[in-house]
Parts: sequence; C-alpha cells; structure tokens
Amino acid sequence: MPRLLQNRHSRWKTWLIIIIGLFFMVNHASAEESNGMKAITKWDVLWGEPDDKIEDVIASSDSAKWKTVESGAEMPDKPKEVSTAWVRISLPTEIPVDYGMYIDGIYAQQLEVYIANRLVREVEYDFPVDEQRSLFPLSTEDAGKVVYFKLQTSMERLGIHSQVQLGQFESLTRAYIIKDLLNIILGCAFLFIAAIMLICSLFLRQIQQAS
Repeated sequence: MPRLLQNRHSRWKTWLIIIIGLFFMVNHASAEESNGMKAITKWDVLWGEPDDKIEDVIASSDSAKWKTVESGAEMPDKPKEVSTAWVRISLPTEIPVDYGMYIDGIYAQQLEVYIANRLVREVEYDFPVDEQRSLFPLSTEDAGKVVYFKLQTSMERLGIHSQVQLGQFESLTRAYIIKDLLNIILGCAFLFIAAIMLICSLFLRQIQQAS
C-alpha cells in the first residue's frame, strides 16, 4: 500500500507540474500578443433606455449627457433604475488592412455593436451571467468612424472594465483564444486538485480501516 501511494503521488506531481507549465506558457504567449496591440485611451458613456435606437443615439452625439471615461479608471456608477448604457469609441483616422477591435471585459447580458449605424455584432445571454468579451474586424473604410456599443442588463454591473485594443485581427484572435485556454487550464487544475484530495481521503480511510 505505501508503495502504491508513493507511485500515485509521483504521477500526480508530474501532472500538476505539466498543468502549471502549460499555464505559464500560455500566459507568456498572451503577454507577447498584447505587445503588438494599440490601446484606446478613452471612450464615452451614455445611460439610455431599452428601446433606444442607434439613429437616435447618433443624433444625440453632442449631448452633454455623455460622460468621458479614461482607460483604467473606475466605471461611472450605474443608476439603480438604469438597465441600458451606450458606449461610443472613435476610431483612428487611418486603419490598416486586416485590423480589428478586441475588448476583454464587458459587463452586460445583451450586447449590440455598431460601426456608425451598421450592426456588426449581437450577443444575448438568457442566463444570469453579465461578463463577456467582444472581438470583431475593422475595414480600412471604417477609419474615422465611431463604434457604438449598446449594453443591457438586469443585474448590477454595466459597462467596459478592461482595455479596448486595436491590432491585426489575426493577433487579436490568438489573444482571444489564449484567454479561453487559460480558463480551461485553470479549470482543469482545480478539478485535478479536487480529484487528488478525494482520492487521498479514500486511501487514508482504507489505511485507517486496515489498521
């Protein structure tokens, strides 16, 4: 029995080292991908209504109700009765070929993304989860235009809470996938540790019963 436990312990240590190694490799790859991206430094936020249309929001673009948010700063506190927010981001006057935008952290259950008045992305969660990401391509014709995000939620949080990044769409896609891999590796690590604890408790119980 002690030798069996020792062999199993050795295998568990090997798998744990492999999982930790994979985590650091993927994390390093994620950092390298981020180096080639350009961050948007600020955007504007407008509290809205669920039935707001993009045409109405564009028409009110000069309204003093828009609040400017600096990247890295705290999001404006959402009024209790509000369930909808609009975010607008101005694109650079020059956009290279095969470019895109990636936002890693958005608090919203429903998300609509418009470039000017053209809908380019729509996501809706029918379950109580309010955190999502957004990745979409930009064309050279989008240079100088404004991107509008319609965010809706039935929960407390609402807004963008991460960097807004521009870069080559292929690099952004890799960063998007790498983030998924990190989550998968972390999930596997927690499951692995839970399995080790369960197996150890079973063996300890067998040893106690045998003695």
